[in-house]
Amino acid sequence: MLADLNPPLVWQLFQSISRIPRCSKAEQKICAWIKDWAKQHNTPCASDAAGNLLLRRAAVPGRERAPVLVLQAHLDMVCVKAEEVKMNFDTDPIPILVDGSVVRARGTTLGADNGIGVAYCLAALIDPELLCGPLEVLLTVDEEEGGSGALGMEAGFFSGRYLLNLDSEEEGIITVGTAGFEIIDCTLPFQTSNSTASAAVSLEIRGLAGGHSGMDIHLPRLNAIKLAVGALNELREAMPLRVGRFEAGEAANSIPAKADCVLLVPQEAEQRAVDLLERWRNQTIKRARINEPGLEISIRSHGSEKACSTEQTDAISRLLTEIPHGALAFSREIEQLVESSINLARVRNRGGNLVVTVSCRSAADSTLDELGAKVKRIGESHWAEVKQHSRAPAWTAKPKSPLSTLVHKHYSSALGRPAVLKAFHAGLECGIFTRLNPELQMASIGPDIHAAHTPQEHVDVPSVALVWEVLRRIIAAMAELT
Repeated sequence: MLADLNPPLVWQLFQSISRIPRCSKAEQKICAWIKDWAKQHNTPCASDAAGNLLLRRAAVPGRERAPVLVLQAHLDMVCVKAEEVKMNFDTDPIPILVDGSVVRARGTTLGADNGIGVAYCLAALIDPELLCGPLEVLLTVDEEEGGSGALGMEAGFFSGRYLLNLDSEEEGIITVGTAGFEIIDCTLPFQTSNSTASAAVSLEIRGLAGGHSGMDIHLPRLNAIKLAVGALNELREAMPLRVGRFEAGEAANSIPAKADCVLLVPQEAEQRAVDLLERWRNQTIKRARINEPGLEISIRSHGSEKACSTEQTDAISRLLTEIPHGALAFSREIEQLVESSINLARVRNRGGNLVVTVSCRSAADSTLDELGAKVKRIGESHWAEVKQHSRAPAWTAKPKSPLSTLVHKHYSSALGRPAVLKAFHAGLECGIFTRLNPELQMASIGPDIHAAHTPQEHVDVPSVALVWEVLRRIIAAMAELT
């Protein structure tokens, strides 16, 4: 399907990658495929205890003295599908579709984040016309769900002192700094029991834009969890209420676009509950019409259902109400750059517990500490067990480093205009790599990828070709850093 697109080698590799299941924390099949691919191409390939892979290419004759360049991408993808799509991400290939000048998937995330980056890396290892010094290709696991691959890496796994990350998503932009990141799980008891004197009402929220919690957190987008708990609070003020089920969100770094709740009310109050929720629904959709035109809310009687206690319901409601969501502060130096944010990301029923997942970001590690402490304090005040994990430090921008200067020079030449050096609120693994080698010089580039982490994800075909040309020029120019 992608054979006629330019550059052919990159698109052929991307199509092969897209046939292999690779959701976060389930990268075994893609890792096995990469190892087999390396054998077929006589490419050295090593793995570490965390599951990351390192492949190497020797310099072409005459380029042996160029410094080692590390090309880095992540193997996993966010696996999200539209409600009506039948898709098993554990077994099925991504249903790729060429749509004019873009490539998308039929109702699922495409995985261009970061499958295109992986394809660039593999293409650089085997392109016979590439003028390269020594290359290392570092492919990490679990970037999207906490960064355990990069966090579990030990110093010395890769040797290069210059690293080019291929996980950016905007043509013409060179990323030179990103925010730090931490994931927090708040676990509440959720023991359910039958109630013959209650009626169940279901609430289903769909059609929100969602999006990337780093790139899109400042946009006027609604959070499905906040909407659902707003409906829950509306009922709590009017009648006794218990939660039978609460599931919402997709991934730790996605703004939640859907939610499903079952609420138990007294049998005699069932119609009143439905009427109150319908009124809330109409008001909510009216307010959201401009920014969230796709919002759909379904309310209906649900039949019998188990539910947790009123005390647990109160704790759930207060916890989800009090945890902040959205951009909290903006940079004073860079216009419209978010400095810190909290994403109320996901709610899951798991083995007698309700697990609430929150992701925090900040350009300053001290602020990240404060955000984590705030969420922990809120969680513990409602008797939740709080676990802070997957901490990644901020990547401090160094726009005048020799590598940044070289990347800017050759990117601008290929682009025909000056490329822009920029810091982002979204996190990259570069921040984690600084703890392995504080002197490591890094930059990040990538093609135009839109609506990442949503079923509307798509990548611009001409942009993929441009960034491949940029990458080839940077690789060929590494001898300038000797």
